[in-house]
Amino acid sequence: MPRMPRGIDIDEAGQYHLRGQVAGAKGYYPLQEKENAEQLLAIINRFTGLYFCVVAALEVLGSHYHLCCRFDAFRELSREELQKLAELFYAGSYRPYLTWGEEDWARFNRRLFNVSELMRNIQQAFARWFNKRHNRKGPFWAGRFQSTDSDALLETVYYIELNAVRAHLAQLPEEWPYSSVWMRKNRQDGWLMPLVTLLDSSDPRQAERLYWASLYWKGTRSSKETDGLIPVGLAERMEKEQFPRGCYLERRDFFSRGRKIGTREAITASLDSCREKGIYRRRCHPIPCGVGGLFALRDSRSSYFRL
Repeated sequence: MPRMPRGIDIDEAGQYHLRGQVAGAKGYYPLQEKENAEQLLAIINRFTGLYFCVVAALEVLGSHYHLCCRFDAFRELSREELQKLAELFYAGSYRPYLTWGEEDWARFNRRLFNVSELMRNIQQAFARWFNKRHNRKGPFWAGRFQSTDSDALLETVYYIELNAVRAHLAQLPEEWPYSSVWMRKNRQDGWLMPLVTLLDSSDPRQAERLYWASLYWKGTRSSKETDGLIPVGLAERMEKEQFPRGCYLERRDFFSRGRKIGTREAITASLDSCREKGIYRRRCHPIPCGVGGLFALRDSRSSYFRL
């Protein structure tokens, strides 16, 4: 069957919730091993530093990982800027840029603003390392990565950073070492989106307190009985700081399977754009997401015309 279009427009800034799934039988958790998880984090750190994006959240779990990042809108870079980035990109003996022409440099320029290219680099680099390190052959990742164009940046961050708690891997989100929340707790978050940007605040101390209070309260609630929860007592202690409670997702599947998540206005605009391009046919939209007035655009094959 044909693949659905990703709907990525590099000429506009975008926020993406990305997910990579390991290929293998149920119960196969290679990313839970310390060496493997740390290597994947190092690769993500390296490539997100080369692309024009900033990481808002990430979490590496046993069989998959989540990554939320914001990309800048495309802009033309000078040859000097491109040269420096190419040298960092091809740091080894392979240096194809030495023979590039104008079209090659222009293609490289656009590549640096493309989330699909970022994920291709991350997943290929890790798969090559893993196969060599563990003396194996064959694909490591299960198909292409999943992506959601999300306007609900903060909710997406909380969703990602509570995954380890939901999966009973940690009692508190910051206890899981392969996550952005652990990095923020241990002051190793220099390469992540600042909390003042994430929470749209001018006060770093206020932003940090609000971030932790909201994260804890969301962690005390879930629609699934099997999910792990943060003890309410810990969240109550945070509430004494007079920060508002939040409600956790009632329909979390849209954060992994939705094409786009955001306000009704944003989803309606995206829906109209898809219909104008002749790639979308469903009429029952937007779908309430169960997260404080947010909506989702379904990502299923039956919703799209074949291209």
